[in-house]
Amino acid sequence: MIVREHVPLRSLTTFKVGGEARYVIECSTEEDAHTALAFIRERSVPFYVLGEGSNVLASDEGYEGAIIHMQAQQRSDREDSEFVYLTAGAGYSWDTLVDEACARGLWGMENLAGIPGTVGAAPVQNIGAYGAELVHIFDCARVLHVETGIVEVFRTEDCAFGYRDSRFKHDSSFIILEVTLKLSKSGAPSLSYPDLLRAQEESVDLSTPAAIAAAVRAIRSRKFPDLSLVGTAGSFFKNPVVSEEEYAALVEKYGLIPSFPSTQGVKIPLAYILDKILGLKGFRNGNVFLFENQPLVVVAENNASANDIDAFANEIASRVYDATNIRIEREVRKLSS
Repeated sequence: MIVREHVPLRSLTTFKVGGEARYVIECSTEEDAHTALAFIRERSVPFYVLGEGSNVLASDEGYEGAIIHMQAQQRSDREDSEFVYLTAGAGYSWDTLVDEACARGLWGMENLAGIPGTVGAAPVQNIGAYGAELVHIFDCARVLHVETGIVEVFRTEDCAFGYRDSRFKHDSSFIILEVTLKLSKSGAPSLSYPDLLRAQEESVDLSTPAAIAAAVRAIRSRKFPDLSLVGTAGSFFKNPVVSEEEYAALVEKYGLIPSFPSTQGVKIPLAYILDKILGLKGFRNGNVFLFENQPLVVVAENNASANDIDAFANEIASRVYDATNIRIEREVRKLSS
């Protein structure tokens, strides 16, 4: 375990903003996680578990607590006649694991290629993209109970997965130590997402997991800015889910709007609302703007602050509500004391 003090949060998040964290604790093993909790209890400070910081907006005022930076890299797998179960430590790169699975011809992770972040962070957000979600391939997670120090195994039913949501997003009682994914040895491409359907129409090879992953990364490279050049956390807002009646009212007002079925109603692409209904693609206020190629993406540049980003996001949410009566929710989590 390594403890650092007064660490700029801008160095730990892809938005590249934020004040100082009082402590940052690097945890490379399960024992480190136990020791980190003892350190925190001794000092009576709050804590926040962080992976690569790709879905976080850190406050300009910093964090008067401890950032637990999970870096465990262990890997193992087992298999039966139909499935391979890949296990990786919380600090393992998500996209590296995608590459490993696809190289072996395993099905399930290919549509989730190119997502920044760690394996341990994936269940928190129930990450999803291009018609796939983590919940579809999740087998279990080993988690550390903060109060008791007991390590438990959580199955799908224990995690309360939802759209970009899970138990872990709202309950800080558990720290994810490692995750096991259940991947199929045989499968078929899942190409329901419009961008992948277009790729299929253009005769792009989508016959294997590796080919699909390559196509997804190509799509993402066109839609998302380079994290090394600007500050962003990717998609800032969730796509809204509305009732059938609310959707019908929107169609009556604005004409046909793309939609996707959802267990909770009708899911509408927020990018369509921002671009086609509100004309906000590329909208800028100071040093914060909506990315031209994908208006779901909020980008910060030239030393924009967290407060600038927060105010900008509130303005976007207000405009969406005024036009559609929809209250949009953020995907990005706020990190503050």
